[in-house]
Amino acid sequence: MQPDRIAKSGIPNWPGSLLNLFLDAIFPPKCLVCSRLFTTSNQSSGMPPPDTAAESDDLFSESYQRLSLLCCSDCVSAIAAISSPKCTCCGIPFKSHRDRDHLCGDCISRPKKFRLARAALAFDKQTMAVVHRFKYAAKTQLARPLGGLMLSVFMRRWDEENVDLILPVPLHPQKMRSRGFNQSYLLIQSLKASASAMHIDLSGIPIHADVLIRNIATVPQTGLDRRRRLKNVAGIFGLRFPDKVYGKKVLVVDDVYTTGATVNECARILLKFGAEQVDVLTLARAM
Repeated sequence: MQPDRIAKSGIPNWPGSLLNLFLDAIFPPKCLVCSRLFTTSNQSSGMPPPDTAAESDDLFSESYQRLSLLCCSDCVSAIAAISSPKCTCCGIPFKSHRDRDHLCGDCISRPKKFRLARAALAFDKQTMAVVHRFKYAAKTQLARPLGGLMLSVFMRRWDEENVDLILPVPLHPQKMRSRGFNQSYLLIQSLKASASAMHIDLSGIPIHADVLIRNIATVPQTGLDRRRRLKNVAGIFGLRFPDKVYGKKVLVVDDVYTTGATVNECARILLKFGAEQVDVLTLARAM
């Protein structure tokens, strides 16, 4: 097991820096994504250049630095942040940087059940590699910095006045047993842990991992086209304790938004049982 590195911050820490240099020399860390050895002292101190200054906040930068202690600079620097212009509903970024935020064609032709969805990262090849190592190789150390990236988006878009509770997209019990963890729940826990470390009080927004349930085991959505994704998730979710969502503003959290079929089905069942509104926060958004 590799020893813990001392996380970087805006405060100079000469003893910590010297310790990191010593640890790098004796126990070079291995990138959790590509498995190459790297030296944290040679990591870039910058963050991925976003298209707008909105992403350049302390939360995003701090989480990016945490990720740089776990992954090599090649893997981390290739990660791209989501920025405007984007769809005001589903959050997909537009290719043209001259546009303003507006509804995309898909949200106009296929109105969503949720009110809006936002994500921290573009789900490109590099982000996919990070997410897959987190989910399928059980590199759960990644949850903390990834949850911090999501927190930076949460703080720009939501607060305690427009979120009453947070729900992770559930796994089927069979998948939960085989994987051992729900990646969406870990991301929420890490989001809250990052908030606490930054002295941001989110204690008034509870997490309920037992409200949304997945009644039917489905094949993975990866590789399915839109029509099959929609069919794959139709009617698979149920709800325990409807009183917990009745009249509430609910934030649903998942790892990746691809077509939106999964989170839209979650929103449908929540609205059916009386939720006032449903919003969506994901780590990544397919382009």
